[in-house]
Amino acid sequence: MLGYAARNAVLPSVSGFAISLGFVVSGSIVMEQVFNYPGIGNVLYQAVTNDDYPLMQGVFLVITLTVLGANLLVDLLYGLIDPRTRIGGS
Repeated sequence: MLGYAARNAVLPSVSGFAISLGFVVSGSIVMEQVFNYPGIGNVLYQAVTNDDYPLMQGVFLVITLTVLGANLLVDLLYGLIDPRTRIGGS
């Protein structure tokens, strides 16, 4: 059961985790404001309130690169998790 069902069941979970990383980062803005944590959400909030557009662009770039990096890592892990997704496999 682990050999057949687990490989097919884990692929959507892994890709869902990588996609949900963007929601985790956006939720951190609210959490950091409520609990007064210093972090990227707090920096983004201060940039918005102060109309600091270059800082907002930088924060959005960091968030975007983080989400893209997680999705790239998950796509590369697909070959290890499920050998049927490798290129040139038969």
